[in-house]
Amino acid sequence: MKIKILLVGKPAHPHYAGLAQEYCRRIGHYLDIDVESVPAQKLDQPAGHVRSQEAQRLLARIEAREWCVALDRSGACWDSEQLAKRLNGWLQNGPRPLCFVIGGPMGLDERVLQRADEKLALSTFTLAHELALVVLLEQLYRAFTILRGEKYHK
Repeated sequence: MKIKILLVGKPAHPHYAGLAQEYCRRIGHYLDIDVESVPAQKLDQPAGHVRSQEAQRLLARIEAREWCVALDRSGACWDSEQLAKRLNGWLQNGPRPLCFVIGGPMGLDERVLQRADEKLALSTFTLAHELALVVLLEQLYRAFTILRGEKYHK
């Protein structure tokens, strides 16, 4: 099993990038994880156009067989134990790769949300995509430690 995280743009701030790399390293002890990015659209155009252009790039990178979880504040809000239970279910339900999608500053286009098999909210707050990546990675790592009964989760 493999997890792919697909996001718009790359973390520009070195602290976000460093944290993302650290959590990917930790998760790598449990399974393969890849963070892939698509280029962000310039924000000098209407929001709908920006989302549409980014959606084309994202949808081209989501494979038909992948279980797609879009991060969107309208999605389900789970606590860490619930995420661990869902993650376990996704991993146990066969060889379908898991793909999380994080939008850019304008969010995700409706076409990406329609493609998603599930929507997950990290918070009802709007988060910078760089921060959303770090929060998602930390919560995935925490979920693995919960499933393994390790001490990280208190």
